[in-house]
Amino acid sequence: MTTNQLAGEADDTEAGSTEPGGSRYKWVILGTALTALTTGSIVYSGTSVLTAFWLRDYHLTAATAGLASAAMHAGPIASMLLLGSAIDRYGERWVVSLTMVAMGLTSLAAAALHPGYPVLLLFLLATGAFYGSILPGGQRAIARWFEPGLQSMATGIRQAGLPLGGSLAGIILPPLALHYGWRWAIAAQGVAGIVGGVVFAVLYRTSGGGSSSRRGPSANLRQLVRALLAEPVVRSLLTSGLVLVAFQYVISTQILIFLSNHLGIPLVTAGLMYSAAQVAGIVGRIGLAWTSDHFWPGRRLRSLRWLLVVSAVPVAALATLGSHSPYWLDYALCLVLGLLSAGWYPLYLVQVTELAPRTAVASTLSFAITLNQIIASVAPPLFGYLCGAISYPASWLLLGALFLGSALQLRQTGTTTDRKEKTRAQAH
Repeated sequence: MTTNQLAGEADDTEAGSTEPGGSRYKWVILGTALTALTTGSIVYSGTSVLTAFWLRDYHLTAATAGLASAAMHAGPIASMLLLGSAIDRYGERWVVSLTMVAMGLTSLAAAALHPGYPVLLLFLLATGAFYGSILPGGQRAIARWFEPGLQSMATGIRQAGLPLGGSLAGIILPPLALHYGWRWAIAAQGVAGIVGGVVFAVLYRTSGGGSSSRRGPSANLRQLVRALLAEPVVRSLLTSGLVLVAFQYVISTQILIFLSNHLGIPLVTAGLMYSAAQVAGIVGRIGLAWTSDHFWPGRRLRSLRWLLVVSAVPVAALATLGSHSPYWLDYALCLVLGLLSAGWYPLYLVQVTELAPRTAVASTLSFAITLNQIIASVAPPLFGYLCGAISYPASWLLLGALFLGSALQLRQTGTTTDRKEKTRAQAH
């Protein structure tokens, strides 16, 4: 069974085929999806901000304090496939809005009950599980409303909600926790989740005015996964996504340690370099998507291949740095790495969406994102272990070699798809 067979005889109004790109309301939809991801990120990313307060109040070790972020990250891994299937069956509007409200209520309950740390971890696990609808639901909304030529850029703008929400969490939550206690900070997270859910429920519409009432049958998850993995191009794309998400999270979690411990850069200066990389990541999410759509419309596999090849260069350059490297070079590499390590994701999400069966877009996205979440959890500690076992330079070079190997296998299996994409782009 192939992904095309799984699509079945789906109604032509699904997944944006009712000319969603012709409506100005698509920009309202983009703002709605951005708001949902930003408010959701305040809850999701805010856990890391509050960990220091829990470490102090619960008298935790660094290892046990880290369980808080682990619980929040484990939630989407456990729930995303089921929520993606629910989105395909019932539509993104109510699944996303209701789970966001539930996420907010869970945070409010944790704030009100003031539980012990083990129970707090259960609340965080549940909160993360409800968060699992936002990524596939928002991406399905983009696919429904935006024409192919704008989907990458729209996805990049929406994805900026992740760092934006994380930045807002860093600005809002610590003062609340310091002055009023961390329960009020969790309550603020809960309010943010509820606001995001209400906004999505009120403003979101399916394209064409109510097309969500006519859907094809949703695919069985096991059959869907089997069909996806049977396609060589899908396998290559998913593999490339695993390499790129490892790149993203290794850079975000290890670069500050590398700069301060290995290169001996003062912590404040290293923090500025890290911040520069984060800002570049926001630019990359939008700018690389726009560049791909503008110069190679409809050829995202080609863009991902070149991104893999180009990313190998600054990663390999990290292996050459020493304690006497000029700061301007360190800054430049951080900017480039931040740009590339975050900029790939919109292109990847849109390509997964386009390869997905029409009746299983959210389920396919959920499967791909779940794989990425698992690697995001495993890659940073594994890379840290390698750095201790062999060295930082050798570990950076190994990561660069993974880029080149992934680009090669994506090129070998993506030639046929590239031809189809080019033909479709010329037809438009």
